Amino acid sequence: MSLRTGYTTGSCATAAAKAAAIGLVHNEIPDVVEIDTPIGQRLRLHVLCKQIMGDASECAVQKDAGDDPDVTNGCNVFARVERAANNTIEIDGGLGVGRITKPGLQVPVGQAAINPVPRRMIEDSVREVIGHDRGVRVVISVPDGEKLAEKTFNPKLGIVGGISIIGTTGIVRPMSDEALKASLLCGLDIAKGLGYKEVVLVPGNLGERAMSNSYSFIAKDQIVQMSNYVGFMLNAVKEKGFECVILAGHPGKLAKLLRNDFNTHSSVSRPANDVLIECVKSACHTQQMLNELKEASTVEGILELLHKNNILSLMDSVAVKIEDKVCEFMHHEVDAGVVLFNMEGSVVGKSGSAKKWLRN
Repeated sequence: MSLRTGYTTGSCATAAAKAAAIGLVHNEIPDVVEIDTPIGQRLRLHVLCKQIMGDASECAVQKDAGDDPDVTNGCNVFARVERAANNTIEIDGGLGVGRITKPGLQVPVGQAAINPVPRRMIEDSVREVIGHDRGVRVVISVPDGEKLAEKTFNPKLGIVGGISIIGTTGIVRPMSDEALKASLLCGLDIAKGLGYKEVVLVPGNLGERAMSNSYSFIAKDQIVQMSNYVGFMLNAVKEKGFECVILAGHPGKLAKLLRNDFNTHSSVSRPANDVLIECVKSACHTQQMLNELKEASTVEGILELLHKNNILSLMDSVAVKIEDKVCEFMHHEVDAGVVLFNMEGSVVGKSGSAKKWLRN
């Protein structure tokens, strides 16, 4: 069964702005409005919450993300269109639309988090209604936006006060991987925009917390989540011109790189027990110890056994092997290091380059 597509917050804002502009010009807001998307697909969206108040008109369009697991699905995106004294179209964000506070994103610091494509869509659609001799001020708002933003990457990216109005095609396709990748890249853009030459990539919250707790001198904006997309993010690090990258996380994820699994998702990469045991088996003093390692159900269990047998220091050599694999993947064009943590957030292994960069 094919998955149902939806439409972006940018399309919702565009449709609401166009409908409100129609209300301002013709004194009646339509029940349905049609807009063009950047990919040539025309959308016909229903209009809600209609109000006309003298020199202003306001209405909303409800976000429909289709079958994509989007946190903004079902929220109302409002547009208020007010008459202006000149013939320009000013676009701003109101309640629930975030503000940019860090450089490196598509929108300058201080502006509302309404990305360039939605801005262009809004301006074109409103201009189609009001003509070229009049101007208006368009304010986009999302009443639930500040609460919804807590479930997104916005707070980490320095987008405060609400969600972003986004979308490059106007259409939401049920490909959450692509949306997640785009969010992850924003973290690299922030670090680059702030002038950092080194960046730390972590699989998720465990690595991020452990890195911050263990190395407080590293700025939070230098620590970027990569999820399972290790190869994708390493390529982005190289393309964006960073000089050094540290991979920091649990060996249950990072040891998978030793078998060239640069997408570490469990659906495409099996557990790392076997490669980790291969790295440390030469230090097993007895067959019983080796059997215990093989019987461990998780990588964390293997770490506990190494600690119990006083050979946890072997994880340094594992980190070195992972570092070598990362350098090979990046064709030795970017310096790399590896830090390994257990589930409690304690450092269990570091490569030589990581020790040098982290000063211990």
